Amino acid sequence: MNENDVKIYVSEKEMNKNAGEFSGNFELVMANRANGNIDKARKLGASLATIAPTDVGDEGIYVDIRNHLAPKFLMPDILYQIRVLLVFACETLLQMEIPIELLSTTAIASMYSEMEKEMPGFYSNISNGAAFTFYYLAIQKGGDLSRNIGEAFAMLCSVKNKEGFVLAGQTVWNIAVDVIEKEIEKAGLKEICPE
Repeated sequence: MNENDVKIYVSEKEMNKNAGEFSGNFELVMANRANGNIDKARKLGASLATIAPTDVGDEGIYVDIRNHLAPKFLMPDILYQIRVLLVFACETLLQMEIPIELLSTTAIASMYSEMEKEMPGFYSNISNGAAFTFYYLAIQKGGDLSRNIGEAFAMLCSVKNKEGFVLAGQTVWNIAVDVIEKEIEKAGLKEICPE
């Protein structure tokens, strides 16, 4: 017997457990496919891929920041950081608001797939950037979530702890949460026990 012929022993109990999990997952997929949830999650993700801090027309999701932020926050480099925060908010809220992992994962994958197709440069930047790491750390920090997000936003704008930028980040986060929650609700995902 050579080293490439290694056999891994799996007990019958472990095989039965894995078969039971597979069966439960299969049933969950089939139930969510049958009631339209998977298709709705895909459409939700594709729709959220259009989220923008500026008006993108009838087909996009517009987060109205112009009426809430001073003009200095509408410069291209700051708008880019706002867009990154909006995408992070989408991913986070999809995970938090959709209790069935299959559906949240489907929506997130659809969102990124659409972004990769429609905005390859932006998609590449957020995929390879560290911004999400700072936002995830802000979430894990505890305490005032929107304040933590605002501080991470200010840091990513290279003005660490400058109060105006912290407040701008908080404002963008809070507006985004409202917009995204409404989009998730509009998607009309039907309740199915996640187990």
